[in-house]
Amino acid sequence: MFKNLMHDMVLAVQTRTGITTPFVVWLIVVALAAVTAFVFLCVAAYDWLALQIGSVYAGLVMAAIFVAIAIIGLIVCQLARRRARERAILERAARAHAPSWLLDPKILATAVQVGRSLGWQRAIPLALVGFMVAQWAREHRARGDDSAE
Repeated sequence: MFKNLMHDMVLAVQTRTGITTPFVVWLIVVALAAVTAFVFLCVAAYDWLALQIGSVYAGLVMAAIFVAIAIIGLIVCQLARRRARERAILERAARAHAPSWLLDPKILATAVQVGRSLGWQRAIPLALVGFMVAQWAREHRARGDDSAE
C-alpha cells in the first residue's frame, strides 16, 4: 500500500513538472560541466590579464569583476524580494475585499437544503449565529495579522 502511494506521488510530481530521475542526473551533469567551464574561463581570463597588466593587477581586476557580479546579484535579489512583498500585500488586500465565501452557490444550496430539512424557523437563527461567528473570526484574524507586523 505504501509503495503504491509513493508511486502515485511520484507520478503526480512527474505529470506536474516533468521531472524524472534521468532528468535530474543530466541536470547535475550539466551543472558540474557549467561550473568547470566557468572555473577554466576565470583562470584563462586571469592568465590573459596577468600577461597584459601583471599578476597583482590581474587579481585585482578579477576580484572587482566578482564583486560587481555579487553587487548586481544582491540588487536583483532585493528587487525580487520587494516585488514578492508587494504582490503578497496586493493579494491579501484583494482577498480581504473579495466576495464572501457565503455567497458561493454550493454553500447557498446546502443552506437551502438544511433550511428545508430543519425548518426555516430553526435554520435562520442557526445561520445568523454562524454568520456572526464567521465575522468575529474574520475580524479577530485581521486584528491578529496587524499585531504580528
